[in-house]
Order: sequence, then C-alpha cells, then structure tokens
Amino acid sequence: MPRPSLKDQRSQEILDAYLTCVARFGLEGATQERIAEEAGVKRPLLRHYLGNKDEMITALADYVVSGFAESLDGLRRALHDGSTAKDLVDALFAEDVGTDPRLMLAYQALVTTVPDRPDLRQGLMDSLTDFFDVVEAILRRAAPDALDISIRAVTQGISAIFVSMDALTPLNPPEEWRAELKQAATLLASVLEAKQ
Repeated sequence: MPRPSLKDQRSQEILDAYLTCVARFGLEGATQERIAEEAGVKRPLLRHYLGNKDEMITALADYVVSGFAESLDGLRRALHDGSTAKDLVDALFAEDVGTDPRLMLAYQALVTTVPDRPDLRQGLMDSLTDFFDVVEAILRRAAPDALDISIRAVTQGISAIFVSMDALTPLNPPEEWRAELKQAATLLASVLEAKQ
C-alpha cells in the first residue's frame, strides 16, 4: 500500500489546526496567522495546501462532516441489534469515547455561515440527518412497539442533549453537568422502554 503523500498529510495537519482555531476563536477569529501558527507552518503554505479562504471553509466543512461520519460509524459498531436505549445513551455519553468537542464547535460555526455560504447547507444537514437516523434506528430496535412520534421526539431530545454537551465545552462547565445531561437523556429514553 502506498504511503500517503506529504501534501495529504500536511493538508490534514493544517485542517486539524484550522479545526482547533475555529473551536477556540470562531470562524472569523480563525485567522490565517493563527492557523499557520497552530499548524507550525508559514502562512503562504495555507493557500498552497488548502486554497483561498472560501476553499478553506469548504475543506473545513468536509473535514468536520468526515469526522462526524467516523464517530457515527463507531457508534453503529458499538451498538448491536440487541442494544437498549440505555446502551445508546451510555455509548453517547461515555467519558472515554465520543466525538471530538472541536467538531461540534466548528459545526456550529459553519452553520452560522450558511446564509452567506448556502453551498455548505446540504453537507451539514446530511451529517445531522445521518446522526438522527442512527439514533432513531437504535431506538426503534430497542422499543419496536413505541409510536413513531414518540421515537422521533426521543431521538430529537437525546440528540439535542448530546449536542449541548459539546457546545458547552468552551465554558469548561462543572463535571457533574455531563452526568446530569446523561441522566436527562436516560430519563428521556426510559419513556420508550416504559411503554413496552
């Protein structure tokens, strides 16, 4: 198998630095100077590897969507056909696993650019829809007799709770909040299991 090219490797390193900067400073605050410093490269190399500002934003959106897809694949693999709604919540809120909080922060920053960059909307929506679909499928298997409207409502609720956990990261919230958010998701999931 051929080794990845230096350009691919360097592009990934720069994208990771860009992700860090957007998570820390927002999309507008992720200046080329900050990205270059974070990546340990000279600023002109950003253009060489990722292109102009619009191309960089597109590359970041693709990078974020790809990162979520990897996390989602991990969730699918972790939860088998006999998984319960509680298993889903445990997997989503496991402290040693999960998504990189930078992904959610960058995702949120990218969402705010959609009015100016409508080309980003579909990829971001597809990524979120894929997440909802996986959560919904697991809940349907766990509670096959639950009403569709209940499954969808619990899917939205658990997803919103999960997303808010990463969205709060910049605040460095108290550790117990994670446990409380997990408990809230567990209580919501128990609504479906109670109807069995």
